[in-house]
Amino acid sequence: MKKKQLFILLAVGLALILLYLWQQCSNRENWSGASLNAAGSSTILPESFNSENVSTVVLTKDGQTATLQKGDHNWTMAERYGYPVNFASLKTLFVDLFETKVAQTLTLDQNQTAELQLTPDTGAVSMTMLDKEGKQLIKLLFGKKHERETEMPPSPYGGGGNTPLGRFLQINDRDFILAANTFSRVDDTVVQWLDEEFFKISDLKTASLKENDTVLWETARSDKNADLTLLGDMPPEQELDSTKLASLKNAFSWVRFKDVADPALPPEKVGLDKARTLLVTDFNDFIYTLTIPQPVEGKQYLKIQVAWQGPLERTPAAEEKPEDKEKADAAFAQSVKEKQDQAKELNARLSPWIYEVEARVVENVNKERKYFLKDKPKPAEETKETKETKPAQN
Repeated sequence: MKKKQLFILLAVGLALILLYLWQQCSNRENWSGASLNAAGSSTILPESFNSENVSTVVLTKDGQTATLQKGDHNWTMAERYGYPVNFASLKTLFVDLFETKVAQTLTLDQNQTAELQLTPDTGAVSMTMLDKEGKQLIKLLFGKKHERETEMPPSPYGGGGNTPLGRFLQINDRDFILAANTFSRVDDTVVQWLDEEFFKISDLKTASLKENDTVLWETARSDKNADLTLLGDMPPEQELDSTKLASLKNAFSWVRFKDVADPALPPEKVGLDKARTLLVTDFNDFIYTLTIPQPVEGKQYLKIQVAWQGPLERTPAAEEKPEDKEKADAAFAQSVKEKQDQAKELNARLSPWIYEVEARVVENVNKERKYFLKDKPKPAEETKETKETKPAQN
């Protein structure tokens, strides 16, 4: 390549780079206005702001509202009948608000606020903090996220796409800023704000399903390493379908709920007027009573009660020394108390509520006994050729 051609290419490349930088500056001015000032030393909330004064947090987006209220022992949600809130998520949001720096202060006109999604009809998230008297402490409007463009396309396995750098906010209906945080927690749905802690049965020992006073099926196993056995007589032409029965062992080892229903609803509104009862015990002597209502309008509900009914006295080992007995008795008594307290806490947290769950949560247990059985394989029929060649019996 000749030197003259090389110089021309370099000049064109430089011109393209300058054009790109000019466009970026122009785009920046489109949303920043005439006064875009660095403010990296200040935080979003003033230093005088005290989180202890916050009694209510109201989050609104696209017509959906989550009202988080501070009680004597925890935070709850008004729209979910006082169900506990995921405090870890709320704490993350509070810490972000207190620690995040203001990257830039902005002056915006009406068109620019819409472009940056800082109006309710463009998807902004409104957050209002109130004190115990209902007085507004601060109001924040969370708009568009500020991202750095990358050449890598988004990957279905994660990675790629634009890099989030911050978020545009409006404070108290007047001040516009760019914050150095995306505040992802404010985008959570109403249900995502609920405390997701549920229940878990890892070492199922026995299970039985009843409808009214009729036992539909019972199963048990002798130890954690054994397979479940279906109790009761087996029809002569059928045998156990071990694969289906084995699915019971892990039916509640990883279970989540979708939502909670109004506890004051009439039984027929959530299917409790036509319900079955699943009684499950584990190897730690916890008893789980699961009430499985009939689905209503495509929704499956569930109620849970928890108790502990293990031995209250320890059986001493053979030839146990007095000093060993005292230590063993104390350890046993402590273990009993811990399990009783755990069952009490679980029951107090779960039993007042009617949970909406996925249908698959109960589909492997809410069955008739015949579901766990299969027909025995029929013996192969003798072919005509086999009969003809078979020696005659005397």
